[in-house]
Amino acid sequence: MRSETEHNSCNQLVSRYQNGDAEALKLLIHNFHPKMIRFIHYQAGNGSPVEDLAQDCWFIIINKMHSLNLRISFEAWAFTIAKRKSIDWIREQQRIRDRNQELATETESTEAKESVTASSNTKKIEMIRAGIEELPPTQKIVTRMFYLENLRLNEISDALNISSGTVKSRLFHERENLKKIINP
Repeated sequence: MRSETEHNSCNQLVSRYQNGDAEALKLLIHNFHPKMIRFIHYQAGNGSPVEDLAQDCWFIIINKMHSLNLRISFEAWAFTIAKRKSIDWIREQQRIRDRNQELATETESTEAKESVTASSNTKKIEMIRAGIEELPPTQKIVTRMFYLENLRLNEISDALNISSGTVKSRLFHERENLKKIINP
């Protein structure tokens, strides 16, 4: 019997508010808010921002209460809003967890790829260095300056007192010899 009286009380407070009684809204919130908090906590579980969700529910309820036609009880209507808000929050949390998991997987994958790439690059560099060491001494100089010292063609030209065309020609021939050494 008590619950039916509470339903009627909430419905009466809604009617009073719709008729301009602002005090009725305060009473409705005072009476119904603890029930809404328990309901949201039950729906969304521990760790949910119960007060924030309840505030969102009250925002919707207050904005729509003027046009509310009470075919069902106020409580059923308000609990439906609270349930939807709780479900929306749960879904958002799941999206966040999924996104975080994707990011973690991508990060692990990227780190693994970078590790493989770095390892592969290190092996290639070592192969090139070993190949350069096998070149005849006269061919090592330009290749070493260009690839290992990262000097530009004009810098090599100035250092060796030869034209840049000669530097290009020597690099071409040394690369061809290096290819034969690395890939026999």
